[in-house]
Amino acid sequence: SGINAEYGDYLALFKKTVAMHEMYLMRLAAHSKLREDSNFRVFLEYAKDLKVRTKNKKELIGGFFKNMTKNVDEALLSSQKDKDEYFQERRAFLVDYHNRIKETTRKTELLSESTNALSMDYMQLAGGFALLSVQDPQLQRFMGQCAVTFEVMQKLQKRVSTDEDLKLTDLFKYYQREAQAAKSLLYRRGRALADKDIAENKLEKAQEKFKDIPTAEAYLQDCKIRFERISEMAKTELDTFKARRLETYRKHLVDMSELQIRHSQSKVSELTKGLELLREL
Repeated sequence: SGINAEYGDYLALFKKTVAMHEMYLMRLAAHSKLREDSNFRVFLEYAKDLKVRTKNKKELIGGFFKNMTKNVDEALLSSQKDKDEYFQERRAFLVDYHNRIKETTRKTELLSESTNALSMDYMQLAGGFALLSVQDPQLQRFMGQCAVTFEVMQKLQKRVSTDEDLKLTDLFKYYQREAQAAKSLLYRRGRALADKDIAENKLEKAQEKFKDIPTAEAYLQDCKIRFERISEMAKTELDTFKARRLETYRKHLVDMSELQIRHSQSKVSELTKGLELLREL
């Protein structure tokens, strides 16, 4: 049974990995620009194993300072006034949404852990009944049947835990990262807006001093183009994020409901079968 348990854990992990990769690749394939990326095509068509190098210490330290700088900059931009109501509303929503889905992820992890703990309790009960069946010959058949019933219940409960982990916990973890990515996108737009405001101030000062006006105008024009581009891209990405999120939630919650019904029916059937066999003894 130990080998079967290890195989079951491996199979559950494999299913999780496949599901997360599938969701990510489908998102890339649906993206208007990334689906045409040559690296993406090579990844999909490459037949051999890919060799992945982990980050070295220099890259890890560089990433740490980059994230720290970004967090400080993001905090400074949090009070930024945005005239576009759409992005103001999206930013407020994403801050609240990210906090809520973070808490939801924590609760679903606890749910999955408690469901898995119940499967371990079933395993201990099965082991206890199996031990009693050996120690007391008069109760051998009765205890043996109890052990068999709870061993099957343990396997069924483990499947429930695996499905909760796959359909709920992993889903919310994925969209917690998606929400963070959307917040990062709005941060980059906020940074572009701040750069545009700084460029406008520089141009005003240049005009007052009658000095470096062409350079200031060129810089402002460049900032405006970058800001308009990222605003257009951000609006498209946020609208897509909303539609994709609702569709995925609906699918996973319906799937989870159907699995819960199926698992409940299986457990009721097994318990009924076990009780009938015990009555016959």
